[in-house]
Amino acid sequence: MKLDLGCGDHQRAGWIGVDRVPSPATRVVCDLGGALPFRDGSVEEVLLDNVVEHIPDLVGLMREVARIGRTGARVVVRTPHFSALASWRDPTHVHHLSYFSLDHVSKVDGRRYAAADLTIERRKLSFGGGPFGLLGRLFFALSPEFYEKHLCFVLRASTLTFEPRVAR
Repeated sequence: MKLDLGCGDHQRAGWIGVDRVPSPATRVVCDLGGALPFRDGSVEEVLLDNVVEHIPDLVGLMREVARIGRTGARVVVRTPHFSALASWRDPTHVHHLSYFSLDHVSKVDGRRYAAADLTIERRKLSFGGGPFGLLGRLFFALSPEFYEKHLCFVLRASTLTFEPRVAR
């Protein structure tokens, strides 16, 4: 089973759309801020495309994703980077995430209070085109931490993509 959590109006072939708002794409209506209505270990893949920034209890959601995912289940999380205008433009965003934000839910790196059964396998930060995007990519490649501390509001990023896996 493959779940598109927070699917909105986007139907993806082979995926079960899950959202709190009914739509033609939504097969399961539920609030992503609470317990997800799926059995433990029943999901092989989860997509969260521009949804985590809307969920007040992000740690709780990621724990639920880990709970319903099979061991080794792939998870893809896409969200605006905190320096992106898109992160701040939408008043329903309650989180503005960094390249390091999901470390707090990682089984390996997570703090005791936040860890879920997830390991972050990959993460990517995307930039726009042109000379500023090129400079942003260059400085980010040299040091993600330096880029986020000193340069990100000058050389703005656009989208973060995290790819955790269920690690139990």
